Amino acid sequence: MSIIVCLPGSAVGRVDEAVAEAMMPFARDGVGAVERDVWDSFRICGGSMGLPVLADHEDDPRLIEDRPRWDGTLEPGLPGICAGGPRGLIDFRDALRARGAEHAGRVWDRWQEVASRHPAADDESVFFYRHLAAAGTRASYETSQEAAAYRAQPAVHAWAEVAPTLARPDIADHFSFGWDAVGIGQRSREEYVATYEFSLLPSRNVLTLGGWWYELDEAPQHGACHSRADCVHEPDVNEGHQGVQSYLLALPADTLLVNVRCHV
Repeated sequence: MSIIVCLPGSAVGRVDEAVAEAMMPFARDGVGAVERDVWDSFRICGGSMGLPVLADHEDDPRLIEDRPRWDGTLEPGLPGICAGGPRGLIDFRDALRARGAEHAGRVWDRWQEVASRHPAADDESVFFYRHLAAAGTRASYETSQEAAAYRAQPAVHAWAEVAPTLARPDIADHFSFGWDAVGIGQRSREEYVATYEFSLLPSRNVLTLGGWWYELDEAPQHGACHSRADCVHEPDVNEGHQGVQSYLLALPADTLLVNVRCHV
């Protein structure tokens, strides 16, 4: 797996040592501080999960280069991708974020238009829990009478016909057109757009400045605490892909972002 290790700008000149210090609480070699040891070896490198460099800054000496493999060789580099550097030199893909946000806004507007022509629909959770109350299971819901009743609501049925017209090969897979269409309108336009602003950017794991190991789809771990049960601190990253991207984007420009590939 790969994880972006965040270091203060003052760590420039001692990146390898600073990364090792940040990673140490999560080591598998018996000296890790946390209950769930994560890695047994790691290396600073870019590759396919490296960080994109801002245009015209590819030769900036502040960028961090790949470290050699165990045998001293280097992986072939990818154009425009680095192993790390100051956050201000990393491309957070403004164009991709704008495209995701614009499309999300279009989806929200279209749902409002469709929903306005039909009676108010209940969201899918109503039907799902009704199915569970009737001794159904999560696995059996999709083919159940309750799921069919949800889809039969006029607004939801109409949306199922409209949604494919919004599909775009570069974007459509990132939007849940088919799942709980009613949920689209339960958020404000701003909230819905914000949810999908980062949808076209690659998913990232992050080790924050505060020592939180945030691995997508896993509960965060704090390097200062032995276990989640013992930890009384609040994570410094919000849930999910959006939370990670927002955290990275908000860091000071001199914060060092270092892509680390771990053997787990």
